[in-house]
Amino acid sequence: MRSLALSEISVRFGPVAALSGVSLQSQPGEVQLLAGPNGAGKSTLIGVLLGLVRPDAGQLLVDGEPTSPDPAFRARVGYMPESVAFAGNASGRDVLRFFARARGVALPRVDAVLDEVGLADAARRPVRGYSRGMRQRLGLGVAILHEPELLVLDEPTGGLDQDGLALLWRLFDRWRQAGRMIWVASHELGLVERRVDRVAVLRAGRLVAEGSPTALRERAGLAVRATFTLTNGVDDATAARYAGNLAASLAARATDVASLGALTAVLPVDRDNGQPRARVVAELEPTALAATLQRAARWSDQAEGSGIAGIRVEEPGLDQVYEALLAADAAGRDA
Repeated sequence: MRSLALSEISVRFGPVAALSGVSLQSQPGEVQLLAGPNGAGKSTLIGVLLGLVRPDAGQLLVDGEPTSPDPAFRARVGYMPESVAFAGNASGRDVLRFFARARGVALPRVDAVLDEVGLADAARRPVRGYSRGMRQRLGLGVAILHEPELLVLDEPTGGLDQDGLALLWRLFDRWRQAGRMIWVASHELGLVERRVDRVAVLRAGRLVAEGSPTALRERAGLAVRATFTLTNGVDDATAARYAGNLAASLAARATDVASLGALTAVLPVDRDNGQPRARVVAELEPTALAATLQRAARWSDQAEGSGIAGIRVEEPGLDQVYEALLAADAAGRDA
């Protein structure tokens, strides 16, 4: 599968437009995130992709050719629903063996998958004794059992502890390296933002925005935060004075005062090995960041008695970008 696309997909359930002309495309080695509030159309879009929902308009394209989500196509897809459920009396190995037989997968693959999802030690235990996270891992094992070209995961992080998340990220990396595709629907944007290549933001059945996390961050235009940590002061008052001098220098030399945004002159002085240390925080438009860092460096070179010990720049998280894009869309619709 060299490319996968949903083109101008529209779905209506009676008077409700569940999807309205949504188009998305994925390339091999990409992880595509579907984000949106409840009722945005994410589940309907997945249903169309899996052949569970017939669209009123639009088509599925594989390698540029119109394709029906028939059994041959679905055999190339692995799916894990948001809520996984299995027969409680069956063991984890029994569950995977059942699906292996149904899909024509060699049984030795079962033990390899149990190991990959971290259930080798619990393979013989009845599923009714599994925790939510263990059932989630088993559902993931079912989805990857036949090494599908496309992996569709609905809220895969639910119930996973840190070890479970680590194995999920390893799986993402393996799928990328093999040139396969992943579509993942998730509300946990903070967890997945560094693990995805493209993001589709849906609202009320429409595609609000789509692109890489970097592209969407630029589109949202949110401020970045620069935190300047000063070298140790002699005492609290001196450390605070140094921070005030830096803050005044940044504000006075800003070529565009509005671009500097909110400036916190002095954060409460904290302690580092018993020595007072102060920080200056500036909320900046992205275009003002480079000039601000240059001004801070010049101040540090010329300052007497103190200087900048470290700089930390924080971009807005994907959850903040998502909220900004939804708010902008809602405002545009209401205008």
